[in-house]
Amino acid sequence: MKLANLSGKTIAIMVASGFDETGFIAIQRAMMEAGAKLKIVSREAGLTNAWNGTGWGMSYPADATLSTALAIDYDGLIVPAGKRHIPTLENEAHAKRVLRAFLREDMPVLLQGDATALLQLIDGAADRPHATADDAGGAPVVDGRLVTTAAARDDLAELEAFDAAVGSVVDESCAA
Repeated sequence: MKLANLSGKTIAIMVASGFDETGFIAIQRAMMEAGAKLKIVSREAGLTNAWNGTGWGMSYPADATLSTALAIDYDGLIVPAGKRHIPTLENEAHAKRVLRAFLREDMPVLLQGDATALLQLIDGAADRPHATADDAGGAPVVDGRLVTTAAARDDLAELEAFDAAVGSVVDESCAA
């Protein structure tokens, strides 16, 4: 898989304890191979814990907390699958603030599986085309720079769509 647009980019991965470890590791590996900087943004300061199928997995150090994270510090946002961490993020005001900022500024966002439920919390985002449970196993749904998938895919096709969304960002800076 070639993810050329992610090279040198800083990507936030927003989690709370209970995120899917298998999917997280696959994303982490793909980002490292692409030359991207993956930064864990978590509700928890210090360490956040993954869920590995039937029990708690490894603990991962958070690079930033949701309460201090700003969308402008990143080139894109990924919220991985994991039915155990999404309810925590749904009830976290700072998670909503961060996601709202990425969507408002039309920055690249990838929501996997249960994370698509977060769109219901953002004004105007619930009506955007996105993957649903009925799309399980289907191709990622792309709406501008928003990429959603009903479940984390083994082939990581959603990361290729996310890479394309990162590549479509136009440099809007102007010389003074």
